[in-house]
Order: sequence, then C-alpha cells, then structure tokens
Amino acid sequence: MSDPFIDWIAIMMIKTEKEHAIVQQINRFERGARRRLRKLAGLSPRLGDLIMSFPGAAFAIATNSFGPDRSGEAVRRVKDGCSLKEVAQPLGIPMWLKRVPPEAFSGTLTVLPESDKFTRQITGRIPQNPAYASCWLNWVSFAGQAADDNFALWIAEQKPPFVRPVPIDRVPLRPLAIYAWISIHGKGEARELIAKPWQPSMSFDTATMAMRRWLDNIAARFRPQRPRRGPGRYSRRRNGVGMRMVALRSGPQLREEGNVMDHCVGTYAHLVAAGECQIFSVRNGDARLATMEIRRHGQHKKYNIVQLQGPGNRRVQGQVLDFARGWVERYSTDPAIAVLADEEEFTVNPAAWHQLWEPYATKKGWAGLEASPASLEKLVTESDLLSHTD
Repeated sequence: MSDPFIDWIAIMMIKTEKEHAIVQQINRFERGARRRLRKLAGLSPRLGDLIMSFPGAAFAIATNSFGPDRSGEAVRRVKDGCSLKEVAQPLGIPMWLKRVPPEAFSGTLTVLPESDKFTRQITGRIPQNPAYASCWLNWVSFAGQAADDNFALWIAEQKPPFVRPVPIDRVPLRPLAIYAWISIHGKGEARELIAKPWQPSMSFDTATMAMRRWLDNIAARFRPQRPRRGPGRYSRRRNGVGMRMVALRSGPQLREEGNVMDHCVGTYAHLVAAGECQIFSVRNGDARLATMEIRRHGQHKKYNIVQLQGPGNRRVQGQVLDFARGWVERYSTDPAIAVLADEEEFTVNPAAWHQLWEPYATKKGWAGLEASPASLEKLVTESDLLSHTD
C-alpha cells in the first residue's frame, strides 16, 4: 500500500512545478498583460492550463480583445472542461494561433486569417524567435485584412522585414498590401498603372520595387504642373541672389534630388519618414545648388545643419553657404513654418481619386484613402519606410 503522506508530498511537488511553469509562461508575455494573466490563472486551474496550452486564447480573454461577453463565454467553456476548439469559437480566433509563442501577443488581438488553405500552410511559417514574433503577428493580421489570405501567407515568409518591431499604428505594409490586392482583384486605372503585378513567387525586394514604381505612377497623376516662379514666402534673398529652400518630404522627391545632384540623399527617405531629420533643396529658381540635412540638437531642440552638399558631394561655399546658414538660423525652432501652406506636393481631384480607388475601397473601406493630398503623401511615405524596417 502507498503511504498517504508520500502521495501528498508528490502531489504538492507536482502542483508547485506546474505553478512555477505557469509563472514562467506568463513572464513571456508583454509586461502590460501579465497582471491580468495572473488574475486569470487564479480563477481556475483549467485557466492556468489554458495559458500553457493556448497562449493566444488566454491573452484574448485576459485583454478582452473581442469584448467581455465573448471572453466570459470562453472562460465558462474552459471551466466546464470544453475542448480548445470549443473555447476558441466564441473568441473567433483560429486554431493555428495555438502554435504562436507568448512573445507574439501585444496590445489586443485583431481579426486573423482562418481559411482552410491558410491554416494548412501557416504552421511551418510561425516564428519561434521572440525578437520578431510580435511584429510578425501584427503584420500577418494586417496583411489579411488589407489584402487577402494569399498575401498574408506570403508576408508570413518574409522574415527580414520583421527583425525590428514596427508599431501597428505605423504599419508601412499598407501600400504593398493595396498593390497586391489590386494586382489580383483590381480593375480600372489603378490596375492599369501596375507594370509588374504582385504574385506569391516574388521576393520581398522585387515586390517593394514594383509597388514603388506603381505608386510613383499614381503620384504623377496628382502632381500639379506649376509655372516657374520666383522665390516664395519661404525664400530669403541675400546679396541679391533669389535663393529658396524646397522641402523634400517623400521618396520620389529625394530620389529625384539624388539623381540630379549625384549623391545619396535618395536613401534618406526612411529617416525623413521617421522624423529623424529634415531635407531641403537649396535652389535659385529651378536650378539646384545644394542639398541640406538638418536635425534637432541641444537642450533647446533647435535645428542645425548636419550636411550641406553641392553636386557630387562638393563642398558648398560663398553665397549658398551664407544663405543656408541664415535660413536655418531664422527658422531653427520650426522649419515647417517656412514652407508655403498652399503649396502641397499633390493636388487631388475627388472624382478622379474615387474612381482610382473605388474597386479596393468598396471591399476594404476608405479609411486612409480619403480624397486629400495627405492621403497620397502618407502612402508615398509608407512605401519608403517599408524598405527600412530592419
């Protein structure tokens, strides 16, 4: 016969080991969710088991990602001993999520792809490396919503872009997702402007380059042809020279500047998009004299010149140097006030805009595609940031 005391000791040791394993599992989640997960584990041993066996379901319940009613029903099913599939049903989460590590979950869960094809193929593409698991899940979720399951599967394989997490509210994947969706499902002018349609066999770099060419074609349709003019309100004459500063805010502008001036400013799009610096072209009429990079420095956060390069990275001197220094000194606290408010890079005709995007927006919604220059500029900026997420 067994000794009851020894049996009790064995049971307590097993219980302690299990509790320790649950604590370790909870510590793998983001810090903001841990307290709620600990509280969830304390409600029932079976909810502690859920944290171990289905981290995504436990996270969805603890964060009320899909509302308290659905979380409550899931908790009831766990306590009643229902299967994991039955627990997942009220939450609306796919069963493939069971294989995703705790490090992948942040914020709240959103809608995830769950077609049969996606479920069959996603298993081998789930990362176990916590360094980019969270960004991977955010991007796969976004890809499925902004495009379709085929694009989401393709994104799930593209590991290099996910080395550094990108916040979901600044997902630069959007223009690529729109380009992929229109390549397969689109029609009309937006589809006709695509020279190289997206397909799953493309590499990430190839698809990004094709998307940027497509977006440049769209931007050209909404870029006004202005007559040549003299210095604007943001210009400053010195020594009789009509020089002016032109802000370079998008990838196409920076690439054009780099091509004309024969230097590498075209690669600075991600820095401008991230707000790390501002780039200006020093011009006299339409003639480009120099390219200037400014950044904030010092306690008072004033802007200073970091680089001032002439054609071919030649040193800038004389009147051009004096003008640039004087301009930065004048607008050192906020260079944006020097830019003409009514001189947008794009002029958007609402009728032409809606006709261009209607096939996509009818299926996916108009959010982020409002008929305004800001919408197009944001797409262009995101397309540049997309190439610099590592």
